[in-house]
Amino acid sequence: MLVKNGLSSPVVIDTDGHMRWTGAPLADSFSSMFGDGNFTIGSQSEPVLYRMDVGGAFTSVRLDVPKYTNFHHELAPGKTGMLAELDAVEGGVNRVESILAEIDASGKVLKEWDLGRIFAAHMRARGDDPSRFVVDGADWFHMNSAIYHAPDNSLLISSRENFVVKLDYDTGAIRWLFGDTSKHWYVNFLSLRALALRLVEGKAPIGQHSLSVTPDGQLLLFNNGLGSLTQPPGAPRGATRSFSTPSRYAIDEKAGTAREVWTWEADGDRSRARLYSDICSSVYEGTPGNYLVAYSVANARTSARLIGVDTHGKIAFDFAYPTNVCDTVFIAQPLAWNDLKLR
Repeated sequence: MLVKNGLSSPVVIDTDGHMRWTGAPLADSFSSMFGDGNFTIGSQSEPVLYRMDVGGAFTSVRLDVPKYTNFHHELAPGKTGMLAELDAVEGGVNRVESILAEIDASGKVLKEWDLGRIFAAHMRARGDDPSRFVVDGADWFHMNSAIYHAPDNSLLISSRENFVVKLDYDTGAIRWLFGDTSKHWYVNFLSLRALALRLVEGKAPIGQHSLSVTPDGQLLLFNNGLGSLTQPPGAPRGATRSFSTPSRYAIDEKAGTAREVWTWEADGDRSRARLYSDICSSVYEGTPGNYLVAYSVANARTSARLIGVDTHGKIAFDFAYPTNVCDTVFIAQPLAWNDLKLR
C-alpha cells in the first residue's frame, strides 16, 4: 500500500502493517504518485516537482509557468502526462484550489483547465450571474481529486465544496455534476441545476475525496459527509452527516441518473461504531471486490485507520495510527509491486 502523508516521503507498507519502503526525506508527500519505477512528488510550498526512484536517486524541476505557486492535494496519471492540482496568482489575485494542469516530468505545462473560468463562462452564457459562485481569492471550489478517463476522453474532478464534475478533456465543457442538491450550486443556479445527475438510490457524495473509475466503469469515491465550508454568507451549505463511507456509483449518462451500488458503513457488529472522517481519506479497489479504505481523521482527527474490506463487509485488516489531522495518512492506494524490476 502506498501511503501519502504530511510527514515524509511516500511510505509503502504491506498488508501485515510492516513498512517496506520510504525514501529521501521530504516535508510531505500529499501530492504524489508512483509510476515507471519512480515516485513523483509536488511541493506544497513552491512550484517544484521532485522525482525519486526506488533506489533513492533524487531530482527536482520547477514548473515552466510563473503564475503557479504550489501543488496541493493529488497527482494522478493524465492523458499524456500527470494531472496536477495547483494554486496560482494572476494579476495579483489568488486562484485557490481551482486550477488543474497536465504537466510532464520536465515541469512543462501541457494543458490547463481553469475551473473558475469554465464555470463562469458556462453560467453567464445561460443567464446566471457567476459572481456569487466563482469567487476569486476564496476557496470556493476546493479541488481535491482529479482523474483522466480514457474511454470517453474526459476528466472527473472532485470539488469538495460542491460536487463531482465531469469535463470534456479537449474543450473543458461541463458534461454533468453530481452532489448534494441542498447546496448553493443547485438551489440558486438554474444553469448548474440543469447539469445535475438525479440520484435514484443511496446517498449523494458530500465533501468527497479520492475519485477513481472501476474496471466496469463505475465511479468510486470516499464519501466524507462534511458540508460546505466556504459558501457566501447566507448561502445553503448542504447536509453534514455523522459518518463517512466508501461509495460506488453506477452512472447512466443518457438517463442523467446515478445509483449508489455499494457502500460500507463500518458498523457490522455492535463493537464497531460508524466511523467519521470529515476531510482527506480515500478508497480504492485493489483486486475485484476488495477495497483499501483510509479513514484519515477518525476519532475527532486523532486517529488514522487503514482497513481492507471486501464487497460483503468482511475485514482483512484494520490498522490504527495516531495522527494530527491528515499527517499520518492523507491517501492510501493499493500498490502492485509484484512486477517491479530493479535495474
